[in-house]
Amino acid sequence: MFSCIFTFSLLATQAAAYFLPEDLPSVKTCTVPKNTPSQVDDTPIIKATTAECGDTSRVIFQAGVTYNLMTPLELKGLNNIELVFNGNLTLPDNLTYVESVVGNPTMYPGHWITIKGTNVTLTGSNDPSDGWFIGHGELWWSAGESDSDNDYRPHFFSLGVTNLRARELKVWKPVAWVFSLGGSNVWMTDTLVDAKSNDGFPFNTDGIDMSASNSLIDGFTIYSGDDMINISPPTTNVTVRNIYTSGGHGVSVSCSSGTGGDYLFENAIVENSLMGARFKGSLGTTCQLYNVMWRNFTIHNTGYPIHFIENYVDQEKGIGPGVNTSLAAYGTNFTWEDIKGQTGKSLNDGSCISDPCWSATLGGNNSKALYLLCKDAAHCQNFHFSGINLLGYDGEPGVMECTGLEGDKTMGVACTNGTISLN
Repeated sequence: MFSCIFTFSLLATQAAAYFLPEDLPSVKTCTVPKNTPSQVDDTPIIKATTAECGDTSRVIFQAGVTYNLMTPLELKGLNNIELVFNGNLTLPDNLTYVESVVGNPTMYPGHWITIKGTNVTLTGSNDPSDGWFIGHGELWWSAGESDSDNDYRPHFFSLGVTNLRARELKVWKPVAWVFSLGGSNVWMTDTLVDAKSNDGFPFNTDGIDMSASNSLIDGFTIYSGDDMINISPPTTNVTVRNIYTSGGHGVSVSCSSGTGGDYLFENAIVENSLMGARFKGSLGTTCQLYNVMWRNFTIHNTGYPIHFIENYVDQEKGIGPGVNTSLAAYGTNFTWEDIKGQTGKSLNDGSCISDPCWSATLGGNNSKALYLLCKDAAHCQNFHFSGINLLGYDGEPGVMECTGLEGDKTMGVACTNGTISLN
């Protein structure tokens, strides 16, 4: 079971581990110059300035300046460096050109911005017009170039750092996947991702794909078309708190192989979304996952407020050949606590471009607010629900869809296919 002691000790341990240049009597400071004319690629000068500034330094992007990343930016081997984003950094706005870069393995390392090293601080700007990472995703969405059939969309960030401090980062209209967080000991605070779309669906605009153990995400606001975060084994010891997410596919854990756990998600508002507190175990695979908690969630206008499924498969594609359907994830010590809200009218969003929808779920309807679909009791052990107050779209008490745990009287809810009953 998670506790406040766990959360606070995690934060205190991490806070002492990070390179924060303001704590030092002096650091070398360098300013990234701006190439002219404005369309020249700024990636080379960014790399050169960072390399010249060296270890134990602060590299500043100038306020009021937009740096053009015409080619992917890789900063590797960083050590005790702060990057201060007072200015904007933008991807190219030419879709055909970006696709050609993504399709060229000699130019594209897998993400448009890659940062690797030890003791790295990334600092954004409080100025509402500065400090943005600009993706031009709205051009892709409106042109219909953003769905899952397009393998040439850019992934934005790969951050593989031991002891990463990221603060006040802002991302504007990412094309698709935003942060891939690797390394370990990540402390990320006050992040904003705006992937709202008025013309076309922002497919795969996941906020965080998390593989960095011993980490804290504190303060994350995201408008997107996919998971706010997805954590999976072998990652361990992650706290995610103070979340606002709209338009997405959940505050999520997934499990297809390996062992991991100690994940705490707390203090979240989920609105106008497809899913809320979410777990997905891939059909035909097995793994071990332990100690997962979703706590203090308010969920409104969301198709599936609580969604736990062990046999997840993209319904659009169906079960592939050779899949061993007897395999499932093993979950131990899962807790849902103080979760309230109401379902939405629809169980689909703009990502549903097939029939059945990729997210189609057993017994799905907008009266059901809690889905607990286990293979059997051996695969779902020591599950607990408390403070659950969920309504269906009609305003009546929410209904549950439950399999595999019939007769279990220890969970705090009865496993039924009727009104959610706390016991």
